[in-house]
Amino acid sequence: MTLTDLLSEKEWNDFVKDLHEKFGICCAVSDAEGAHVSHYENWCNRLCPAIKKKPEAIGAICAVAAQNFTSETKATWKPVIGECDIALVKVAAPIFVGNTFLGTAGGCGLLPEDGEVEEFMVQKATGLDEEKIAELADGIETMSEKRAREFGDYTAARIEEIVSRYESK
Repeated sequence: MTLTDLLSEKEWNDFVKDLHEKFGICCAVSDAEGAHVSHYENWCNRLCPAIKKKPEAIGAICAVAAQNFTSETKATWKPVIGECDIALVKVAAPIFVGNTFLGTAGGCGLLPEDGEVEEFMVQKATGLDEEKIAELADGIETMSEKRAREFGDYTAARIEEIVSRYESK
């Protein structure tokens, strides 16, 4: 069983678009191995696209966070809220059908309230200079802990609806 047994790629893209429009965070759906099933591009800041252009930066920042959050959601069966290694909010909700873990849905890329980007980590992973990093990080919106919980709960509820429709077929 795979995520595309539940929804088509287009439907997962629509799901991600809805999450992004409601919460303003960069969203994706990934399988149990971390590969994206959704491909709807939805940036919420200017820094993350610069990171995503560099495979070594993806490996050092994004992939590590995705693996940790995937592992935790799989173990707890609940949405997980935290930060990636550059101090941006990350939220992931697990996708289970029965006892089978299929992957996660969630988002990342906003600052926690009173947070700031871990510029040294960005510089180390991307090779960008401090001025460029500061320019790209300028204006990143924040997401309160309460709003992150709302996002996680909303995402989990939507997943529950999708799984329920699938199981009732």
